[in-house]
Amino acid sequence: MKKAKFILLTVLACLVLLISTLFMPFSFVAKKANDSYDHVMRDHIKNANAKIVDIKMLGAHDAFTEGITMQSKPNKIEGGIVTNGAVNLFAKGLVVRMTKTQNVSAKQMLYAGVRYFDARVTKVDDKYYASHGYIGKDVMEYIKEITDFLGTHDGEFIIFDLQHFYTADDKNYDLEIEDYLAFFNYINEYKNAKGKSILDYVHIDPRTRSISDITYSEVIGSDAGIIFLAKCDETKYSYFRDKDASFKESRIYYSIRSYWHEENKTAAILKSMQAEYDFIESHNYDDILRVNQAQKTGFFTNAKIIKSLFSWSLLDMGQSFNKTMIKDKDRFMKYLDLMPIYMADYVTSNSGNFNKLANQYIGEANEKL
Repeated sequence: MKKAKFILLTVLACLVLLISTLFMPFSFVAKKANDSYDHVMRDHIKNANAKIVDIKMLGAHDAFTEGITMQSKPNKIEGGIVTNGAVNLFAKGLVVRMTKTQNVSAKQMLYAGVRYFDARVTKVDDKYYASHGYIGKDVMEYIKEITDFLGTHDGEFIIFDLQHFYTADDKNYDLEIEDYLAFFNYINEYKNAKGKSILDYVHIDPRTRSISDITYSEVIGSDAGIIFLAKCDETKYSYFRDKDASFKESRIYYSIRSYWHEENKTAAILKSMQAEYDFIESHNYDDILRVNQAQKTGFFTNAKIIKSLFSWSLLDMGQSFNKTMIKDKDRFMKYLDLMPIYMADYVTSNSGNFNKLANQYIGEANEKL
């Protein structure tokens, strides 16, 4: 009788654990972010002629995903496992945890020292939304916060990387210039307290200047600045981000190199990160932006899903990995030297003093430019 009761309780416990794993959308991380790093460039960049491709900064991977919840709708244009009805019925909590990489607003990230935003945007009807599998908030919410920040923070500049851009015709990488111009017109509608739109902070015309020789003083102009990257050239607003620029096989790198490691084990991603460092060191990429993608990948369709399940969420993975990276200052600074943009999930994490130390180390490096 006792044995049968034990077995029953064990089965029930397993069922509760399974249901929790599949349905619970929360992560075991804090939402509080540092708020004293709003002048990380002005306070540390002493050389006005420093090239922006050499300036160190914190980057937020899939930056605008804090708005993804259990109520979020799948982005059918983006596709993938999130559009599977059975998955959304039985395991939406799990998938939400594996699509949400940040948990605070753009304003909070800016005040925590973030200056590079990796963005995914999707067009639905006449509006543009943040996206990562699921459709999040209207992009305008983030644009307003960034524009307001630029209006009150002279000496700072931001890189807005429109990494993925989805429209109803599902072209993504082959969008016409009109699609991008429509987006820029959309985000240009908001004006901050100074009467400026976000595009008023674009001080360099990409059609006439290479990103390789732009200096800090030029990009901030007389106040603050922003650089847009997109997979479309010939606009006066954005530099061309080659659609294949994330892969080593890419033949041409126009403005940025950003290699995705596609791993969820610490040892594996550290090995891949070192390989990327060696690759950059042996090639001439000094004239473009270089990103260290210091984040793990969540898996659904192969054996690596086991590691993802035990890691619980991308936010939890980010917290753990960021803590590992910041613990070794020499390694962090070495990678920062060749890959000046340190991009991570849960970039505002304070576990192991990550955000505080990352800003400190980045500041030290920028003072030496």
